[in-house]
Amino acid sequence: MSASGGSESTPELPSFIDFVPIEHYTQLLGLTKHESVPLIMSAMIIVFLGIFSIVATRKLQKMPGRLQALLELIVEGLENFTKSQMGRVAERFVPLIGTFFIYIFIMNMMGQIPLFHSSTSNLNTTIPLALMVFFITQYQGIKNNGVIGYFKHMIGKPIWLAPLLFPLHLLQEFLTRPLSLSMRLFGNIMGEHTVIAILIGFSPFLFGLIPIPIHMPMVFLGLLASTIQAMIFSLLASFYIAGAIGVYEEEEEHH
Repeated sequence: MSASGGSESTPELPSFIDFVPIEHYTQLLGLTKHESVPLIMSAMIIVFLGIFSIVATRKLQKMPGRLQALLELIVEGLENFTKSQMGRVAERFVPLIGTFFIYIFIMNMMGQIPLFHSSTSNLNTTIPLALMVFFITQYQGIKNNGVIGYFKHMIGKPIWLAPLLFPLHLLQEFLTRPLSLSMRLFGNIMGEHTVIAILIGFSPFLFGLIPIPIHMPMVFLGLLASTIQAMIFSLLASFYIAGAIGVYEEEEEHH
């Protein structure tokens, strides 16, 4: 399987990119038309969220309207979610964890719209997301504990198990966590899309003209899976960062 997130034999649904003459521009970037889909989808999501946030927060009121009330509900939910995972350091990481959740959630949902694909079904999207979590985790661990303190955190306790625990912690931090973050999100969304594509291919036709949507149960299941996968990624990201800072060790000492 290539870095593009699929092989030539993997069933694919049509994309709106198939109807857009952009071959010349994608070649300038060294990409094929289909390899540019994750990039275009990501750009669309970023522009949409940027415009939406500007419009929604332009005229904030003490008595919120429906849109403002919805946004406040979302923000409060993300704050509570982050605080439940990160404790005392949660407040400064709410924007980061919230961005992860909203971006991945909307990206996953895009795949449920005809002629659109979820970029999270592509390793070129999930690997950078996992690497972002990895670098932020290491940076926060060193920033809050110092190099020596973070080294002691990696050694673990008890100290006499350091020769065993230190290599395991290194393997976990530098390989297992980034790999599991990226592959879990990619595998679930890619598998969902593949099953839907196969079911559509086998859909029978009523009177030879009207397709029977036997894939619809899988679409509804995909809506649930899209939400769960966004939540799992955000949950693990907050857990890794809080663990590197030492939040959980402090809570254990207090207890």
